[in-house]
Amino acid sequence: MESTMEKYAEKIERNEVDPIFRYNSWTSGLILNPLLKETPLEILGFGILKLTSEFIFKETGEREMVLVPQEGVFDAEVNGQDFSGERRGGPFALGPGKSNASALYVPSKSRLYIRGEGEVAFFEAPALSRKTPFYRSSAEISVVSRGDWIWRRDVVSLISPADGSSNLIVGETYSPPGFWSGTPLHKHDRDAFPSGESDHEEIYYHRFSWKKKEQDEFGPYGVQILMDGERLRKAYLINDKSLVAIPGGCHPVVASPVSELIYLWGLGGRKSEMAMKDVPEFVHLKHFEEIFRVLEGSRGKKKMSQEKLKDLSGPYGLSEEEFTLLKATLVEKGYEIS
Repeated sequence: MESTMEKYAEKIERNEVDPIFRYNSWTSGLILNPLLKETPLEILGFGILKLTSEFIFKETGEREMVLVPQEGVFDAEVNGQDFSGERRGGPFALGPGKSNASALYVPSKSRLYIRGEGEVAFFEAPALSRKTPFYRSSAEISVVSRGDWIWRRDVVSLISPADGSSNLIVGETYSPPGFWSGTPLHKHDRDAFPSGESDHEEIYYHRFSWKKKEQDEFGPYGVQILMDGERLRKAYLINDKSLVAIPGGCHPVVASPVSELIYLWGLGGRKSEMAMKDVPEFVHLKHFEEIFRVLEGSRGKKKMSQEKLKDLSGPYGLSEEEFTLLKATLVEKGYEIS
């Protein structure tokens, strides 16, 4: 959000505040608390509930919650209404292109009781209005492929104001090994909805499919970037169960080639409308995606002249540098350009 960036961007740049938190796998409860000065957020919170056979009780007050099972099974009661769900085998159990994610929405002024086995992650933020609790099962969600080439990823939208929350927007993104996400760069830290941008904070919870073994020196890893082109330009090493508090700016992430990556994401703001604004200088990557689709529809022909490629890319007004990048990308994709 704009106010959060004003408060924290320079502090993060000067290493006075660390936006990276590493979940220790045994804490149960709120982990990222926006009321604490060491958390570079103002409204959005995140936590993990370690479930047992005994009920955990929470009152939401003026905040709403979205709970996302990470592994195991749960039974919950919200204001006298019963819900149950599961996520057996963890987030990577079904493999690429599929998802076993689900989510439980708990509105403000509610009483939640939950028990079971495993872990449940949750986001919380101030409710903008009182809603009704509901559970969205994995059978009700769909996996959408976004991007192309090495910035292709699978996205699952779980809960948003369009589905029944008042503020929180929650989902998951799957990145294949070595691929980028959050690309082309976008941001959502200005209250300018008519021009295509909203004012939201965000949190990422990173999970890697490869688990570090006792004898491993490094384990799985990726890189999380936070930048706004002015005050903030930082890159961070992320591991399994790394949390990233994103006050604003652009926030691309890349999985190293050693592991698949899934990150759970949640957004919250002071208004329910959500809009992500693309950074204009990288919009040519979306033009590349359209060109790739045209070429893939040409029955597998992998040879073309540079003149033909110029004709194909002409409608997109690519600069000389962008055209050179397009050629390099196509060569890497197996095309022969003479």
